[in-house]
Amino acid sequence: MGELVVSEREGAFRYIAYVAGALAGSRGAKARTQVSFSGGRAVLRVLAEEREASVRALAADRIAEVYCIGYKYELLRGLICPAGLSEEERGILRTAVIAADLAADKRYVLSRLSEVREHTLDGFFRFRLRELAAKWRGIAACVPRVFTRGELAEFMEYLLGGNRGRVFLKGSEVYDARCRRLRRSSLLGDGAPETDTLREIVLSGAGKVDCLGTPGEREQLFLRRYYAGRVGFYA
Repeated sequence: MGELVVSEREGAFRYIAYVAGALAGSRGAKARTQVSFSGGRAVLRVLAEEREASVRALAADRIAEVYCIGYKYELLRGLICPAGLSEEERGILRTAVIAADLAADKRYVLSRLSEVREHTLDGFFRFRLRELAAKWRGIAACVPRVFTRGELAEFMEYLLGGNRGRVFLKGSEVYDARCRRLRRSSLLGDGAPETDTLREIVLSGAGKVDCLGTPGEREQLFLRRYYAGRVGFYA
């Protein structure tokens, strides 16, 4: 039975919760999880009862998302603050920037995680992912400092318009094509639950949104503005 350890500063416990939730909820990976707090840090211990390789692979995948979504959003929040947009719209813009490079960023992080046995999330980011953080700063520097809503819609079309995947919106929940609920927006750490639904759609990188039922007014406005012509409605 192998043990996997993941730790993070206590103030960023949402990252530990994201990894722990994925491992506890996976039917394909058999693992016991335990979370403790000590010295201002949160520590997740995972005991793989069987299928240790699949447990470690799933943990690495979710840790990569912690960096490529959660840590990246933290960095972009201080760098992408264009005038002309509300704070909610700025959050959507940052999320679109994340989604545009998410697959490539994850591949890079996973290549760096391959030999890691004990994950200290904040320390690993500071010392092993400095080049990636520098890349993100360079991308943020290219984002215009002033946006209109119309320009934001055009920018999102440029970033995400070529995607061909699809997601399903049911109430406030977003599901992928395999009917798995998506929870990546929990890594962002700010915004109301309604905003998380919108950003979850963006993070999915989908080119098509199928609505199971009638979306709320807020979701309808968002879909009309940013996914016009790429939305389906089903009773």
